[in-house]
Amino acid sequence: MFFVEMSKNINMKEGDYMKYYSERNGLLDNGYNMDLNTLREYFYKIYKYFNDKHCFDVAEKGVWKKLSRWEEEEKQIISPLMNPSPEIFFLNALHSSDIYPIYQYYEYYTEDQLFTVIEILYDKIAEYDYEHQILKTDVKKMFVEQINNILKFYSDGYYLEQNSGTITVNVNSPIKNMFSEDLATVLPDDVMSKMKAAIKLYYRFDSTKEFKRKGISTLADILEPLRKQLKSILNSEYEVNKDDHDKLIFEIVNNFDIRHNNLKQNKNYDSDIWYDWMMQYYSSVIITYYKLIKETE
Repeated sequence: MFFVEMSKNINMKEGDYMKYYSERNGLLDNGYNMDLNTLREYFYKIYKYFNDKHCFDVAEKGVWKKLSRWEEEEKQIISPLMNPSPEIFFLNALHSSDIYPIYQYYEYYTEDQLFTVIEILYDKIAEYDYEHQILKTDVKKMFVEQINNILKFYSDGYYLEQNSGTITVNVNSPIKNMFSEDLATVLPDDVMSKMKAAIKLYYRFDSTKEFKRKGISTLADILEPLRKQLKSILNSEYEVNKDDHDKLIFEIVNNFDIRHNNLKQNKNYDSDIWYDWMMQYYSSVIITYYKLIKETE
């Protein structure tokens, strides 16, 4: 038995996670919390780990190769993903020249700057497969895992969402679980893009109440052109009046100060609580609709 378990550990892939003694036995300090200085230091260690593995070479330098064995000089076949250069890219993203190179400035990042840099690195991290001549982004998953291992300990807890690439604060478990599945196999590309946009608006670490309303409205807008099909397919699952489904789904955004601005709007409710519910509700309706459509294909 010992050798079987040892073999399993030896064969673990990079990024695989094993639970050690304290975690297995529930002895970890769940109240552990780190400050911004500590977060910056741990961030840099993660950045350096991936940078040493050349995971940011494509982002910073592009891809260079000899086009034939007779040529001596390499030519650029893919421009830097941070174009035209990392310095200018970060300058435009953060309106500061004290961001890049990261090793020089990371100790002085504000919270907003650090979170933005993390989002940019996640967006641009990639490796070039010279054999198959394609850009591979498998490393994104590992980057997310490593970053989330430290973000969860900062302040009230933060989370880099894998599908949208945005850092969110206090993401509730239902939303986190909902978007952790591979939605690319369920949702059309345009719907996925709109849902990502909604997540960014709602769950960004610096989101305002107005941004949250726009995020909810974006999800409802996805369903608007599907109202007829939505009523039919939901009614095939639950034998109720078709208009009841429609009323339930769209009355919320139309009458509770989300999409419209008029005297009929109901504003007398705790938006901090109900906005979260609306986000979960519309996200689940969209995903459920396309899952049901997929079953009928």
